Amino acid sequence: MERDEFVQEDVERVDAAAQIGESEGETAGSSAAENVEASDSVDPAKTGKLKGFFAAIGSSLKRFKSPRFSAAYIAKIAILTAISFLLYYLGRFFKLPFIFPSFFDLQISELPALLAGFALGPVSGCMVIIFKCLLKLPLSSTLYVGEFTDMLLGISLVLPASLIYRLRKDKTSSRQGIAYALIGLAAGSVLLISMAMIVNIYISVPFYVELFFNGDFSGIVGMLSSLYKNIDADNFYAYYLLLGVLPFNLLRCIIISALTFLLYKRLSRLLHWEGTTLLGKDAPAPLIGTHVSRSVEETYALANSLASELDGGEIILLEGDLGAGKTTFTKGLAKALGVSEEVTSPTFSLLNVYESGRVKLNHIDLYRIENEDELAELGILDSFDDDSVTVIEWNKLADLKGRIYTVRISCGEEEGVRKFDIGVEER
Repeated sequence: MERDEFVQEDVERVDAAAQIGESEGETAGSSAAENVEASDSVDPAKTGKLKGFFAAIGSSLKRFKSPRFSAAYIAKIAILTAISFLLYYLGRFFKLPFIFPSFFDLQISELPALLAGFALGPVSGCMVIIFKCLLKLPLSSTLYVGEFTDMLLGISLVLPASLIYRLRKDKTSSRQGIAYALIGLAAGSVLLISMAMIVNIYISVPFYVELFFNGDFSGIVGMLSSLYKNIDADNFYAYYLLLGVLPFNLLRCIIISALTFLLYKRLSRLLHWEGTTLLGKDAPAPLIGTHVSRSVEETYALANSLASELDGGEIILLEGDLGAGKTTFTKGLAKALGVSEEVTSPTFSLLNVYESGRVKLNHIDLYRIENEDELAELGILDSFDDDSVTVIEWNKLADLKGRIYTVRISCGEEEGVRKFDIGVEER
């Protein structure tokens, strides 16, 4: 049985060859394309850009139906929430009285939420916003109106920014990542500023006038008359919104966006940390190096050690002859990641996608692919993203970027023995 497991790849390749022979008259490229299309859930070129966009949003949000509340995840959310609350509370002490109204607080508490949104997902970013505002409620001086307003504005910035960033197709391209981050931050900034102006008209200013001036609108007009010389009750909102609210929030968004760009890459490894280095004496043996497996169970144990280091975005290159055990190793990896579907070799389909685990698993076989141009035509590269682990057999991609593990599998002198040489590098 053990040897049957290891040679399954050969059997699958023979079956694939038989299928190709039966489909005489069709090119291998068209067959591959049909199978890739069957495995892709989003194909904007076929279903329309608008449908593809909303399908991508649905796919992005789907992963949050069953959040993985690991200890590391909870710790990261708690730390980012604490930092956000501290920035939120201390913002009251940083003001620009000579440029903007003195009651404007220059706080950048959305920064930790953006870091959470980019690294952990839109829902996580919004959770940081909600928690920091809830923590501030006992200290509220506005009967909670200010906190709930800030919650709305914070979500207006973080949700579109992190959602757009994580919807980009090529997650291995740093240039595309920067472009989508810029687009997301710009969209979030526009939404925050728009919401700030609406909230000030219908909520903040009326509440502020009622609370501090007993409903006398002339009180707040007089308060701002030293800053805006020609302001009166009739043109109050024109001055207040266009010279106060709009540029102030624009300045805040620019500062927050700049700090996000400055800090995200530097903190990326920490933000994606899953606590594997804190497992203590029960931690698995060092993964990098040479390992010998004498059974399928030992191969699965080695795959489990690798899986404990994976959080999404990693690429695993499997190298070895036919029947060396690449599919067996992938099965062990899938099992360790919590994949419930049956894992088979993608020799014929080129790409198999498994989404039932704690992270999505892409299994790619490039044995029948001639060059990268063919891959681009088939859309295989669209499966790479920060939320997926991608396993590639017979790799033909020269410009892979990110954290890349190389697993070289060779047969030992004894039957059923396999040697695994594992390396890792950042590209």
